Amino acid sequence: MSGTLYVVATPIGNLEDLTFRALRTLREVDLIAAEDTRRTSKLLAHYEIRKSLISLREHNEARETPRLLERLAAGESIALVSDAGTPTIADPGARLVRAAHERGLPVVPVPGPSAIVTALSVSGLSGDQFVFMGFPPSSGIARKRWVTAIAAEPRITVFFEAPHRIQRTLGDLTPILVNKPIVLARELTKRFEQVVIQPIIGAHALAKRGEFTVIIGAAPDRATSQPVDAEQTMALYGRLTKFDQFDDDEAVAIVAAVTGHEVSEVKKSVKKSKILADRLRRSAP
Repeated sequence: MSGTLYVVATPIGNLEDLTFRALRTLREVDLIAAEDTRRTSKLLAHYEIRKSLISLREHNEARETPRLLERLAAGESIALVSDAGTPTIADPGARLVRAAHERGLPVVPVPGPSAIVTALSVSGLSGDQFVFMGFPPSSGIARKRWVTAIAAEPRITVFFEAPHRIQRTLGDLTPILVNKPIVLARELTKRFEQVVIQPIIGAHALAKRGEFTVIIGAAPDRATSQPVDAEQTMALYGRLTKFDQFDDDEAVAIVAAVTGHEVSEVKKSVKKSKILADRLRRSAP
C-alpha cells in the first residue's frame, strides 16, 4: 500500500499558529520534505518533534522528486512544508505534488496560514476578487512585463517582496499607480508586525526590514463620461517612455489603466498632443 503526501501549511511567523491537525501530521509522518531544513528544525524543536528531514528546494526539486515518489510508493508518508505558510504558493513543491498525482499517489492538503489571505483580511479591501503575482522579476523584460500587468489589472493585486528590494519596486510602481491605494504588510504575525495603508506615493518611508506582502487596490471605475486630461496623460506618458522604459503601446495601456479611460481615447489624446507639440516646435523662432 502506498504512502500519502501531505501538503502542510506552517506558521508565517507566530509558532502558535500551527493547527492541531498540522501538528499531528508532522508527528506521524515518516519524513518531512522542507524548503529549508534549518528553519523547519526550529519549528519541530519548538513542538519537541524528532523527525527525519530532507531538503526540497527550487534548485534540487527535479532531482529529489523521483526519490520521494519511490518512498511514497513503498508506503512511507511524507509531509511537504515550506519555510512559512502554504507550500507551492511562490514556494517549491508543485513539481512533487504534480508528479504524485500523475503516479496516482494520495495527496492530502493540511490547510493553515497564508500570508496572502492574512494580509487581505486586515487590508480593509474586499477580497471578492484578487490576483496573486508572486515575487517581481528582478530585472529585464520580465520585470517590465510584470509592472505593465499590474498597471493594467483592474482587480486587487497581491504580491510578495524581499526587504532589500521593496524600495526599488515601490519606485517602479509609483508613476503608474498614483491613483490606487496600497497596503504594505510587514512581518505579519511577528513581534514587529506592521500594516500600513496609504497612497503609494507616500509609502517609501517604511522600514526595510522583514518580508513584505503588498496589496494594490482595484482600479477606479472607467471614467468614460469625463474627457481625457491631456496634460495629465502626456505627463504620465512621458515618464513611462523616458529612456525607452516602455514602448508606445505599453505606455498607452498603462495610462489608460491608471486614469480609467479607454485605450483608444488615450491613444487619440497622445496623438493630438504630439501633433500640437510638433506644430509649436516648428512655429518657434
